[in-house]
Amino acid sequence: MVGQAKFLWVNDRLVPVEEAALDPRDRGFTLGDGLFETIRVRGGRLLLVDLHLARLRAGAGQIGLSRVPDGETLSGAIRMTLEANGLSDAAVRLTVSRGVPANRGLSSKPEPTPSLVVHAQPFAGYPAELYSRGMRAAISSIPRNERSPLARIKALSYLDNVLARREADASGVDEALMLNTAGHLACASAANLFLARGETLLTPDPESGVLPGTVRGLVLAELAPQMGLTAVERTVRTEELATADEAFLTSALLGVMPLTEVDGLPVGTGGPGPISSGLRAELEEVFSQ
Repeated sequence: MVGQAKFLWVNDRLVPVEEAALDPRDRGFTLGDGLFETIRVRGGRLLLVDLHLARLRAGAGQIGLSRVPDGETLSGAIRMTLEANGLSDAAVRLTVSRGVPANRGLSSKPEPTPSLVVHAQPFAGYPAELYSRGMRAAISSIPRNERSPLARIKALSYLDNVLARREADASGVDEALMLNTAGHLACASAANLFLARGETLLTPDPESGVLPGTVRGLVLAELAPQMGLTAVERTVRTEELATADEAFLTSALLGVMPLTEVDGLPVGTGGPGPISSGLRAELEEVFSQ
């Protein structure tokens, strides 16, 4: 198929896609036991790669996934995969599972050798028209379990998010907003959430069940202060959507995406606002450096 990857990185080498294989007993396949990262590549540059690999390593520590390759090895595997596929603008999926166990069951003792897959797909960004109108979302019935450690790592077991996105697809909207078990806003199915009110940005705090997104972190630490905005992490109630001047989503692939409608109701003016537009411009400046 045109535009599809021709080579994957599997464990320690490049493999033609038609020859790529993993043991079906791999715990990533049977139990969702592992982690992943999605990394944007633009003009051959791996955007925010250090933040992605740091999050991967932190997640590995949380789930006791030992012997994960070091950052230099992982970055090298990504670059060789991009080169083999002739890609300079891409979305890279980096997957690390716990590997093939010696015994069946849930116990990971003795600890197996992790499996590594790098998949690079052509990606030049989302259509400009989408940023011009903003995304529409629906609040999902699938809860985000803020008490689970999986809420704060990029675990392979992503089925809650898949089901939330299926609801969004069935509703004819672009994204799903997920509430935590307390009924407060947590995130979108594949993005972090921000509300803007005046010169203040509100975003659900980690205790709300939030993945520490790479672009989210950049907005909080650098971009918001550069624009003179105050960023606040706290519990965010659903009714605050109605009083927000604007809202936006962030992720490695979206960057900063306006959120203009939720459950059929406009957010703010119902169009992209100056804050999301400004933050997007600031992010573009960072990415072009």
